[in-house]
Amino acid sequence: MSFVGRRLNLVLVVVLVVLAVGTVGATVLYQSGVSAVETQNEQLRAQNEQLREDLQSARERIDALQSRVSKLEERVESLRRTLQAQNETLVQVRAERNEYRNDLESLCEQWRRERDSVPEECEDVE
Repeated sequence: MSFVGRRLNLVLVVVLVVLAVGTVGATVLYQSGVSAVETQNEQLRAQNEQLREDLQSARERIDALQSRVSKLEERVESLRRTLQAQNETLVQVRAERNEYRNDLESLCEQWRRERDSVPEECEDVE
């Protein structure tokens, strides 16, 4: 019986050692996995923070560009109004010029009929 008892003790010791090694191995593996996840989480947090900063910077840039576009649109509208006013003035000036030219042509024609000569001012009229 002592042989069986010894053998049984030896088997128990081996089983306990195997279980202890398995438990230690599982614990180490678990800690390694947890450590890897923690490292990955830290990297993701840092990346997330960088992305938030980039997004904030992009939003600020968009706001600045929208402000600039708004100012440029105001400037374009102002220039459009100025150009329109100048075109209206140009139309009026051309109309006045045409009236003066017509008056000059009439006057020169009347001068030709009455005096049979043409003054120097009338030479290029028509």
